[in-house]
Amino acid sequence: MAGQGWGRRYRQKMQQWAVLGTGTAETSLFAGLDTNTAVNDDGSNVVAGTTEPAAAATYARAAITWATPAAGALDASVPALNSGTLTYGPSSAAYSTGATTLKSITVWNTATLANVAEADFNGRAQITTPVAVASAGITLTVAISGLNMGFIST
Repeated sequence: MAGQGWGRRYRQKMQQWAVLGTGTAETSLFAGLDTNTAVNDDGSNVVAGTTEPAAAATYARAAITWATPAAGALDASVPALNSGTLTYGPSSAAYSTGATTLKSITVWNTATLANVAEADFNGRAQITTPVAVASAGITLTVAISGLNMGFIST
């Protein structure tokens, strides 16, 4: 299992584009929440409605906008950072419990919660301080530049 970075399929797409000049860019990416401490490189341990919260709790993946790096600063050492706040909630029920906290952010090419296949998975990042959304009325946010995606998976 890997901790943070772009997923295997997404890295393959980037390599195909760089080497072969083929492939298409993702037009929209969405950030999800997950209770896994480490999400697999292919997203295979994400389970809709189980490790990722259920839509019934008024949970939805958040659309991601990315900050544009300074000219000449885009290389493997410069991470991609979200340019807008990611907002989840307010919850109408628990997304997690005190014992089962939200530990990871996942990145998908779809807002559809049932789509958790590798074809939809783009990457993951661990939440520095895992949180519980254990009741209704809670809004969880990820600050601007709080989602940090790089090319090195660890």
